[in-house]
Amino acid sequence: MALAQTPSYSMWFDSRNSFISADPVNVFGLRYGLSWGKISAYTGYYFTSYNQANGGDSVQYKFSYLSSTYEYRLYKTHRFSLTGFAQLGGGIRTVNHLTNPDMANQRQFFMPLEFGAYGSVRFLRYFGVGGGLGTRIALFPGGRNFSGPIYYLGFTAFPWTFYEDVRRKAKKHGVNLP
Repeated sequence: MALAQTPSYSMWFDSRNSFISADPVNVFGLRYGLSWGKISAYTGYYFTSYNQANGGDSVQYKFSYLSSTYEYRLYKTHRFSLTGFAQLGGGIRTVNHLTNPDMANQRQFFMPLEFGAYGSVRFLRYFGVGGGLGTRIALFPGGRNFSGPIYYLGFTAFPWTFYEDVRRKAKKHGVNLP
């Protein structure tokens, strides 16, 4: 069983591309958690904002939320990996009316539910390309405009492989690294 293993810890920046009201946006975050081989559990903080013209009013939407992510590695070799994920969070949507000070700013609770899959292909020893697809469903009225597709595409690095290579070469020269 995967959970019988000693977990490894990780923390990294996370980002994904999406659409809010048909406008492309980036959702940024910082997540940290534990991994037990094929199973991983993370907690993170995510945020995004975008401006939209509504008639004569310019409106700024800000979404910020805490979220828990659960992942299951479906397939992995040295060169390829494929992982499925589910994420559930809770946070606040803030609506600021930038050009109409007579309208009050609003804050509403929402819960984003995301699920999908992502993978990577290693094309060099320490670097590769990754991508993924998923969907986000925003629960509660505060999530209005936040439901939509999510996608990832970019380069990825494999620093653990680099560390293992350095450690192996150091050991060859009589130096023990942790």
